[in-house]
Amino acid sequence: MIVTTKIFASARLSSHWLARLREYGQVDHYDWSAAGRLLNAEELASRMRDSDILIVESDQVTAEMIRQSPQLKLIAVCRGGVINVDIDAASELGILVINAPGRNADAVADLTVCLMIMAARHVLSAAQALADGRWARNGRRWAYVTHQGIELPGRTAGLIGLGAIGKRVAGRLKGFGMRLLAYDPYVSPETGAAFGVEMVDLVTLLREADFVSLHVVVTPETKGMIGAEEFALMKPTAYLINTARAALVDEQAMLEALREKRIAGAALDVYHHEPLSLDNPLLSLDNVTCTPHIGGASRDVVDHQSRMVVEGIIDFLEGRQPAFPVNLGRVRERFNWNNEAQKD
Repeated sequence: MIVTTKIFASARLSSHWLARLREYGQVDHYDWSAAGRLLNAEELASRMRDSDILIVESDQVTAEMIRQSPQLKLIAVCRGGVINVDIDAASELGILVINAPGRNADAVADLTVCLMIMAARHVLSAAQALADGRWARNGRRWAYVTHQGIELPGRTAGLIGLGAIGKRVAGRLKGFGMRLLAYDPYVSPETGAAFGVEMVDLVTLLREADFVSLHVVVTPETKGMIGAEEFALMKPTAYLINTARAALVDEQAMLEALREKRIAGAALDVYHHEPLSLDNPLLSLDNVTCTPHIGGASRDVVDHQSRMVVEGIIDFLEGRQPAFPVNLGRVRERFNWNNEAQKD
């Protein structure tokens, strides 16, 4: 264990796990959410320069910053996708990078089901009708007739991606008595069956699903995977739910499908340009439900990410291999981990 470990954390950390971290070293903590802003590049570089361990959440950690921090041995990233740290530079210098995969899986799964229900029952448009006085003007039965939706039991949900979030969505939707389909080339039929999901090809999913929900990361293979051809395969009564990434969908093709009612609607939490401008055409469509990228906005997510990265740091300092290494194959030789050691 490093006796005078210096740790700089520019991330949201819960009080319990921050206290645990302080048992292992001198901690300089900057909470960007409490401060109301991220550190700028110069501030971040200065505060991490003499650190042995760096914990970040949304900060961009460049190769230059890493090279200017000669004591750095570990970078812990409080997120699933490590898109904000130069992993190549860290690996070249023998610095281990760990992350927190699935930290927001429950939060995003909850919102996915919420959006599905909101789309199915026209909740947002009904609430707006009440707020702008249309219910009062049109009478008690107007909203009942105008905002009739559909029920989830007996409908088919098609999950594109059956990873941490997709599996949690499946678990929640089983309780609604829905038929569950999934497309994921990396998941076996046996694994899908264990979660009550039938694995199918993408075409079958798009043709049969009443709700198509996206749960994959953006890669060269998945970018724009839902375009005009895919919308043409969907039922005219189907809804698209996207709490993953906007880049998975061809925006123009989606707008055309929504305007022409080739699909019933969409419920979205992610957008090609954020924050969403008031003149964005999505906001003018009555068959679209929009939320401002709040999929991971749960207080519990902070505790999840805190636990995952702090436990990883403790393992690292006590000579064990952390649970979620990102670049293990490129830095393994630098460390002599006692993988047989047990936690207290």
